[in-house]
Amino acid sequence: MATLVIRDADTILTMNSARPVLRHQSILVDGNVVAAVGDYSSLVASYGAPDEVIDGRGKVVLPGFYDLHTHIAMAGFRGLAADAGDVIYRVFWPLERLLSGESVYRFALLGGLEALKSGVVLVADHYFFMRDVARALVELGLRGLLGHTYMDRDGPFTGERELREALDFVERWRGHELITPVLAPHAPDTVSRDNLLYFAELSREKNLFVHMHLAQTLREFKTVKEETGYTPVRYALRLGLLGGRSIVAHANYVDENEKALLAHSGSVIVQCPSTYFMSGTPFHAYDYWQLGGNVAIGTDAPCYNDNVDFFEEMRLLVYGQRMKLEKSGVWRAYDVLEMATRLSARLVGVRGGFVGKGALADLVLVNLSSVRLRPFLDPFSNIVYAASSGDVDTVIVNGRVVLKGGRHVSLDEERIVSQAEAEARMLLRRALDESPELESIIGRDKEI
Repeated sequence: MATLVIRDADTILTMNSARPVLRHQSILVDGNVVAAVGDYSSLVASYGAPDEVIDGRGKVVLPGFYDLHTHIAMAGFRGLAADAGDVIYRVFWPLERLLSGESVYRFALLGGLEALKSGVVLVADHYFFMRDVARALVELGLRGLLGHTYMDRDGPFTGERELREALDFVERWRGHELITPVLAPHAPDTVSRDNLLYFAELSREKNLFVHMHLAQTLREFKTVKEETGYTPVRYALRLGLLGGRSIVAHANYVDENEKALLAHSGSVIVQCPSTYFMSGTPFHAYDYWQLGGNVAIGTDAPCYNDNVDFFEEMRLLVYGQRMKLEKSGVWRAYDVLEMATRLSARLVGVRGGFVGKGALADLVLVNLSSVRLRPFLDPFSNIVYAASSGDVDTVIVNGRVVLKGGRHVSLDEERIVSQAEAEARMLLRRALDESPELESIIGRDKEI
């Protein structure tokens, strides 16, 4: 196996409570795991000269981020939602009906590249044409916890064919080194009761995660309540969809009892702060956390907030909850960084999210030369509250350097951007031709 050393890192944020911060140490990667951390000369004496050396001087090393709810291919819709209301149903679904596997692949390359540049090493993605998202992630070298979105009513793609696609995706990708397949029923209002029960049973039978939207919109809340007599959270609980193998996104439209139900269910509750800020939606991340819930962070679709910047997502999580609760003592920077790395890795069953012997070598190097990161007195605070995606220099996933000097090591970034741009313009032209009312919703000043 090839070996790699990050030599003489200025600072290492191990996210290990025993020794959270190391100074001027080196990290030895053997294959896809961290073999040792220590003085460079000692590592060479014990393990021999490495095959590759990365200069860690002037950089902080930390475990990569886990983005536990996103739709990276929706980067192709950037700029179309920020100033529109009710965007899921009035903007995205008309656009998504025109998607193809090739367009999703091109958009996923763009969104996945942006995620890597933000220090993300794993995305939990829930979308259509998931085989093409997976193809893009493998080319990028990015981990994916991926599920083919299933809906049997209302949505852009529904029916038996989509169910087969979702099940085939699971079988085709099981055991892959980067891709872990999951089940992805869209939401309680877009999937029938029988199929929700089927996904819950299949999850238990095959030990698969279920990743779904829950209590995301008022429309979902009203539909589920009218049809079942239950709120979305109580309905999901009744159907066996909550628990340690469940990833639920948003959970914004809930009462106090439902917050406790979710927190105590063991489900992973993913919060996407920038989306909520953009839409003016209250969120309850700190309440879930205080109740002992498994809170994680997601970026959601890159067209809701128009970027993928995980650093921004972390600080907006804090800002939003401090504003809501009107107090400053809501989380420390360390708490949020731990949530984005070690704790999220544990929740999805990955031996990563920390820097130490035996951990997966999914590492991020942040360049400390930026004026916004100086003085570097509190590394946790600087990373959470001051850093941005533009400060990411190097990303290592599964022991392989995929980003260096802020650029992908093997893919043509300009080609990725130009192909996604052309595809997006073509798709928007078609959508406006087929649904002229879109123009009044998204505005009349779009460049197509």
